[in-house]
Amino acid sequence: MSDYLIVYQGGSTDWTKKSPEQIRPVMEQWASWFKELEAKGVLRNPGSALAPGGAVIKANGKGFVTDTTMAEVKELIGGFTLIQADSVEQAAKIAEGSPFLKNNPEGRIQVRPVFEPKA
Repeated sequence: MSDYLIVYQGGSTDWTKKSPEQIRPVMEQWASWFKELEAKGVLRNPGSALAPGGAVIKANGKGFVTDTTMAEVKELIGGFTLIQADSVEQAAKIAEGSPFLKNNPEGRIQVRPVFEPKA
């Protein structure tokens, strides 16, 4: 088995403005999915949702930019999860079960293999 990074892109940034009562059912969906992955032995790290804002660092002499709106980010990364699978196809099938697309119909999920150097 190999490790695969699941990246959640294009989600809504207004979730931080929702009440705990609005957030709780969604978090319960995630907890249930993670328990399912754990029971199957494929969950490596549940990861985390990412808060809005941040910084962009450029190496072309432009310096350090702290544009917390990050308007130039076309594919906002909302969070990540690390799983194990036998193939990228199997990892994608696992990722399809995540609550992300149910709660973010305009979002998308990217599945990337984690580089493992040959010994």
